[in-house]
Amino acid sequence: MKAIRSFYMNLDMGDLVYSLLFCKILGTERVYVDGGEGTVKFNWNSADFILPLLQSQNYVEILPYDNQEFDIDYGIHPENIRVEAGYNLVSYHASKFDISFDDYGVNKPWLSLDTVDDSYIKSKKVLINRTHRYRGNNTFYYDFLKYYKPSELVFCGIDEEYDSFCSDFNANIDFLKTENSLELATLVNSVPIFVGNQSLICAIAQGLGKTCYIETGRLAANYLFNRQNILYF
Repeated sequence: MKAIRSFYMNLDMGDLVYSLLFCKILGTERVYVDGGEGTVKFNWNSADFILPLLQSQNYVEILPYDNQEFDIDYGIHPENIRVEAGYNLVSYHASKFDISFDDYGVNKPWLSLDTVDDSYIKSKKVLINRTHRYRGNNTFYYDFLKYYKPSELVFCGIDEEYDSFCSDFNANIDFLKTENSLELATLVNSVPIFVGNQSLICAIAQGLGKTCYIETGRLAANYLFNRQNILYF
């Protein structure tokens, strides 16, 4: 197969995180990211937030797209995503190149991050994020709220998500905002367990190899990995 040295990407922010695994396995050297519409889509208003984590990975160079030539447009998604264990955007794109990832470690962590936040690693046991998209079974959240003390839980996301979660589950837990994706990933890396649904934070938690309990949405479940420390509900 011809070496794929560069990708063009116009994706949701979470999908950009998943795409790094494909780049790492193929040895892709450069990714050109382009802007799009919508709050979850990468655009130049969100660049200051998402780029720090992406650019911290030393196996690929992330650059703004400015009409450069590239080998592959990574942004083509299937119309219907199969909801089954082990199916994700990485394996989908691999199938387009007739690549089997069985021997490539597709289920291993692909984000490298050495830093932790000591203030959180000592006190918090579970990081929660629940967005308004891709919702499904939500009963397991009650189990975590009962099992852990409120002081051991932290919600990370935006105001609307936090208010909705506390209202829906009668929760009273800490809320933390982060300035950029690298700070966000440091927080995720500092807490043993992630609980939530499909989102940028979910992608980061999976990329870091964290233990995850994930609410599986009825649509677009394209983030499923065969990993012993991930459970889908």
